[in-house]
Amino acid sequence: MNKKRLQLSILFLTMLIEMLGVGILIPILPRYAEQLGATSWQIGLLMGIFFLAQVIMLPLWGELSDRIGRRPVLLISILGAIIGYLMIGWTHSILIMLLGRMIDGVAGGNLSIVQAYMSDITRPEERSQGMGMLGAAYGLGFIVGPAFGGWACYFYGASIAIAMVAGLSFINLLVVFFFLPEPLSHKKNTEKRPSLLSILQHLNKKIYFPTVGTAFFMFIGLSMIITLLPLISYHRYDINERQTGYIFVMIGIIAIVVEGGLFGLFSKYFKDYWMIVSGAISMMLAFFLLSFAPNIQWALPLFAMMALGDSLMTPALPAIISRHVDSAWHGAALGLYQSSTSLAHFVGPLLAGLFVALDPRPSTYARTACWIAAGSLLLSFLCSLKIPKEEK
Repeated sequence: MNKKRLQLSILFLTMLIEMLGVGILIPILPRYAEQLGATSWQIGLLMGIFFLAQVIMLPLWGELSDRIGRRPVLLISILGAIIGYLMIGWTHSILIMLLGRMIDGVAGGNLSIVQAYMSDITRPEERSQGMGMLGAAYGLGFIVGPAFGGWACYFYGASIAIAMVAGLSFINLLVVFFFLPEPLSHKKNTEKRPSLLSILQHLNKKIYFPTVGTAFFMFIGLSMIITLLPLISYHRYDINERQTGYIFVMIGIIAIVVEGGLFGLFSKYFKDYWMIVSGAISMMLAFFLLSFAPNIQWALPLFAMMALGDSLMTPALPAIISRHVDSAWHGAALGLYQSSTSLAHFVGPLLAGLFVALDPRPSTYARTACWIAAGSLLLSFLCSLKIPKEEK
């Protein structure tokens, strides 16, 4: 195995394990917290506090990786995730779970650092395909994580599943430590500068800001539905955590097929702009129609539409950004981008927790929240229209 292939494999593994942890917790935490007596807004806070911590930390980690290197920052983020998983998995206290989620979020620089590392080792024309490969790891984590999390929770309880993903993270820590070198193409940036102002001097603002806005509103709507999916499945469709995990398996399969295979093909014939616009439309329709879906048979195609839209937008957005920022600032620019999406992932679950209480009846459970999510995707679509069709 040559050096570049080894680097790509480790980046894939790191993204996969990161998303395994996220995926395992998704079908478990909402119902688990509800069983412990948490209110709807507390459930939203528990799901979103991880991303609130990342709002501040992701651009700092990205800029730090520009200064001292990708590898040491990646090691710190993985270690923080291990500590967070252990705290979440071995407590019945909502307060300790919140603290564990916050620690995981504070150290969770994986996404921006992995994307920056990918930008360092790929040529501009390979960038979309490289981001698509990371998206495939994201999708695979969504296949294995929720299925395993739902199965383990149903038979053994949540602690076993979370402890196992902590063990996988420890293995990943060893792999990165012993086998992942600092990318040779990355030139450490030792300039002393205010982060935000300096980033703005090294990127195309007319492309960067509409792209960030598109992602922000998209992830608000998506995180609302992801938070509500286990609760909708239980209260409206009367299915358990294990069956809910299978829904996430379907979502993950679509993500890995589109992002890991079809996206690279699509990028040869269609501009990222058109994939972003069509993805926003697909998700907006899915969220609106989900509010009226009377049974799981009607809901499954809508979840598939959501997964398709997400799989088109998620790799295309950072790929556009990476092509319009100086290479020495990839980490900071992508870190700021991920920080905005993390803010969206915090706002989304909070909105879901607030609006789900308006529709407590099983037949209309979470209807208003679905409308709010669809409205957020409408805003995402409008922002996407501001991204130039012809990139210079």
